[in-house]
Amino acid sequence: MSAHELLFEIGTEEIPAGYIMPALDALREGLARELTQRELAFAEIRSAATPRRLAVGVSGLAPRQPDRVEEALGPPKKAAFDQSGRPTKAALGFAATKGVAVEELEVVVTAKGEYLQARVELPGRQTAELLEEMLPQLVTGLPFPKSMHWGSGQLHFARPLRWLLAVYDGKLLNFRLEELATGSQTRGHRFLAPAPLTAASFTEYLAGLRRAEVLADPEERRRAVVKEIERAAATAGGAILPDEELVSTVTNLVETPFAICGSFAERFLELPHEVLITSMREHQKYFAVVDRAGKLLPRFVAVNNTRVKDARVGAEGHQRVLRARLEDAFFFFNEDQQRPLSARAGELDGIIFQAKLGTMADKSARIGELAGRLAAQFAPEQESVVRRAARLCKADLLTSMVGEFPSLQGVIGRDYACRQGEKIEVAEALYSHYLPLRAGDRLPKDLAGAILGCADRLDTLAGCFGIGLKTTGAADPFGLRRQALGLIHLLLGHKIPLPLAPWIDTALELYGDRLSEQPAAARNRLLDFIKGRFANDLTARDIPVEAVEAVLSVDFRELNDCRERIEALVAISSRPAFALLAAAFKRVNNIIKDNRDDRVDPALLQEPAERELAAALSRIGAEAEPLLQGGDYRRALDIILGMKEPVDRFFDQVMVMAEKPELRRNRLALLTGIAALFKRVGDFSKMYALQNQD
Repeated sequence: MSAHELLFEIGTEEIPAGYIMPALDALREGLARELTQRELAFAEIRSAATPRRLAVGVSGLAPRQPDRVEEALGPPKKAAFDQSGRPTKAALGFAATKGVAVEELEVVVTAKGEYLQARVELPGRQTAELLEEMLPQLVTGLPFPKSMHWGSGQLHFARPLRWLLAVYDGKLLNFRLEELATGSQTRGHRFLAPAPLTAASFTEYLAGLRRAEVLADPEERRRAVVKEIERAAATAGGAILPDEELVSTVTNLVETPFAICGSFAERFLELPHEVLITSMREHQKYFAVVDRAGKLLPRFVAVNNTRVKDARVGAEGHQRVLRARLEDAFFFFNEDQQRPLSARAGELDGIIFQAKLGTMADKSARIGELAGRLAAQFAPEQESVVRRAARLCKADLLTSMVGEFPSLQGVIGRDYACRQGEKIEVAEALYSHYLPLRAGDRLPKDLAGAILGCADRLDTLAGCFGIGLKTTGAADPFGLRRQALGLIHLLLGHKIPLPLAPWIDTALELYGDRLSEQPAAARNRLLDFIKGRFANDLTARDIPVEAVEAVLSVDFRELNDCRERIEALVAISSRPAFALLAAAFKRVNNIIKDNRDDRVDPALLQEPAERELAAALSRIGAEAEPLLQGGDYRRALDIILGMKEPVDRFFDQVMVMAEKPELRRNRLALLTGIAALFKRVGDFSKMYALQNQD
């Protein structure tokens, strides 16, 4: 046993698989935060979890807090002493509350004047005592999507608590959560080794549970799951269809994995493969099996939490359950073939999109018009495909298969469209317009699907902002953040040069009189929302926030152009000349402030340095203009860097705020013209902070 080690375990009934790792992270992070706040040093926090437990082990945990001195300000000196220098009630009361003699109070000088100060020595408390206060609060504060309470108690948790193991430095920590008291024992596998086990260190805890048929380390258990399912698939001459998400789920459904391979009738292979795979994974958490060529086999792998004595009998049990699921899917599939998607598309008025925004039929009509206009401008050769796909893109919502498996919308649309003779490009767009499904997901490969996806997301965003819906904190019931990010990634991924403001206006107009917000206000709010998501997405990719702000503060018309300018600024910002130019531009901005007049009168250019600067602006502006127009911002910035020397000489030799008004106005106009040139790329002054950091 390691000295000064904490071992803490929360024993429960089986926690839902999706709750386990977020709760474990919260327990570990919460414990680290609480220990740090209490100045309790520690070496390492390790964690473990199964469906029946959440556990942490803290090594090298200090046995007590360090002693510390607390400095507390009291009343002002003038209120603390009377005219004779005797302490007043204010001073006496302050000393009493701090537990010190009035003679021990000090006078200190602050920004507000002279005040009394008490220095209070606080002895550190014992770690065990602090843990007995801290750990119950951590348990009751763990977040779960849904909690429950049981029996007559008021304690809420994901599932009922059954035991608490709490040991520090080999000694039991004593506290209670309602009727449940702490102990020094954990429990092994519910069926294979249910006897209680004693543990006093994290290493001993893991080893003891391993002997008791529990792999408490999630990574160790995950490796065991992968090994087991691969072994089981190999018994049927196949391999597991890769599914990392299902592996993670199954890892948190068992305490020790025991895999078994089963089979189903080959006729079920006639189902769309996505249906077959989804039916197995979503309802039963079974893994699909493929041959060496990646073709689905009529096999599956199930993972049990107990060892099966007779593999054949165990497989038959799983097969019976799966057969019923697949029969249902087969029935739904056959029923769906009776009516084509084109017929179903006309019945979408029975599905509400949003109470104030109408039905899915209304949405489909808007998407079709918006997508058609987008295609006409950005991909005219795809317009007929886009318009046909827009007509059908929501029709599979009315199929029995999507009703049973909502995650298959789009997938079913593509499959059924192919079976019903639609063009392959149309069928692919029915699926791909939903991509990306989440952050980091793949983008559509086809331009038609990307354009249809842009129209779909623009319609949703415009409608929701048009009726005043907002995202607040974690509340985003219509997934507006996800919709905005999806739009951003589609536009960037397919380099669609879509000017946002006019197309948002178009999307708003297509709603007619359904919207309650003023169109201009709704558009501006939506633009700010998309800008925020765009900026966050870029900075999450380690692009300096200063470069992002430098560009977005001067222009946010088109995303691809914004990204090009940001990347150009980042690329050139490492040059020494740019650092000096950024500082000069900051000075230019400070001088011109709100001046908008950039009309320079050559006759009023008196000093050589200002004539040189005016000539440089004319020459460099003309040279950079075609590059700026063509979006070649890196080469344009190379040329604009030539302004550094003339700007420096101008500030060294010319008084901008001349006494004569006409000279002052002319020089401000010259600087305003320079600022306007720089701002064709971005506000260089915002890069000044980045240069100073470097």
